[in-house]
Amino acid sequence: MKTCFNLLVSALLLIFFVGCGGSGDSSSETNDTQPTNAEPITSNLAPVANVVADQTVTVGNSMSLYSTGSYDPDENYPLTYEWQIISNPDGSTADSSVSGSSDPIFTFTVDLPGEYAIELVVTDNLGMASEPYIVVVSTSNSMPVADAGPDQALADEDTTIVLDGSRSFDPDGGTITYAWRIVEKPPWSSAVLTDPTAVNPTFVADLLGTYVVELIVTDDHGLDSYADEVVITSENVKPVADAGGNQVVLVGDTVSLDGSGSYDANLDPLTYHWNMVFKPKDSVAVMIGSDTVNPSFEPDIQGTYILNLVVNDGIVDSDPSDVTISVLEADNPDDVVNALMAAIDAINELNADDFNNEKNREALTSKIIEVINIGTYDQSMLDKLRDDIGSKMDGCATVTEPDKNDWIINCTAQDAVYPLIELAISALEEILTPQ
Repeated sequence: MKTCFNLLVSALLLIFFVGCGGSGDSSSETNDTQPTNAEPITSNLAPVANVVADQTVTVGNSMSLYSTGSYDPDENYPLTYEWQIISNPDGSTADSSVSGSSDPIFTFTVDLPGEYAIELVVTDNLGMASEPYIVVVSTSNSMPVADAGPDQALADEDTTIVLDGSRSFDPDGGTITYAWRIVEKPPWSSAVLTDPTAVNPTFVADLLGTYVVELIVTDDHGLDSYADEVVITSENVKPVADAGGNQVVLVGDTVSLDGSGSYDANLDPLTYHWNMVFKPKDSVAVMIGSDTVNPSFEPDIQGTYILNLVVNDGIVDSDPSDVTISVLEADNPDDVVNALMAAIDAINELNADDFNNEKNREALTSKIIEVINIGTYDQSMLDKLRDDIGSKMDGCATVTEPDKNDWIINCTAQDAVYPLIELAISALEEILTPQ
């Protein structure tokens, strides 16, 4: 009897659903049925804009900003760039028309004291734009930069972890103070920092799992940096890509790239993937061996070429690392350019410990490339060589030891580079001196 009742209910439900939808009007069928020839839906992730750290500059000098670290997760390259000055001191005439705003390098002249906020938006080759990235250039005091050190692998419980904030710095050469805090640790962990205000505090990782530690530094004007985090984990650590140092070459030279500085904290074997993020219009240059440690390409047009490297440890990709190649016409460079090209080579040969912050290797070579690319020999170029480049490495030559403004922080390293800057200065002075 119960079975018959269940069959009756099932039959009534079937009649109900057929009457309501299964054999309804054609409009209902059209709305509920997917077309058989529909195009597959694909997503395009937005690219990511990035600019080097905030900087301080003297009134009357030009300032160049670099789109270092901008990339597209989908690798829809090349990228295009749009810069604009979104705020400046009252009365300033600086604006984005001073230099080509579609280039990966943006240059303008600081004409009044105060702060200048510059915005960068990058767009991939499918037309997807990034979120704006804003960098501040100041004539008085710039934000310090926190560097919490590289991520670390954790193998055993009760391991003492040594943190390293020594690569943090103040662009103005001021003194900085440190503030560390553990923002994440495994449940039930009792880990605490020994001294949250030290450059190298420690803590005991008493349990396996993931620890995230944050560092903020403050300059002697009370201005805080953005927070930087370091991850210590018993799980897989993201590898680190290193695309090598910036270069200046001639049209037709073979450019050899070097990703051998990339590494993995877990010592996993790495695979390599290079992309040409930007190249001059009409260039048809292509990379050879883009999945190797040392790919190459032959630049065919004068201008700027930006390449990035992503490495993978078999589990996860690294963040991308950029390298800029500035290409000059094949005419023989003069003494000024030869000296500056040699200085870039010398900087690239230095060790990481030779800099107050490893990021300043790239910043210094970028500044030298900027001078080379000016093209016109004048007093402003001479001032930039003396005040903006030479002053970052002349402590040993002027006061017998590195000073607070030096980015190259030992005399052996300064002696390898500074004489080449002096040679370029002397050659430029000779050109500018009336005969």
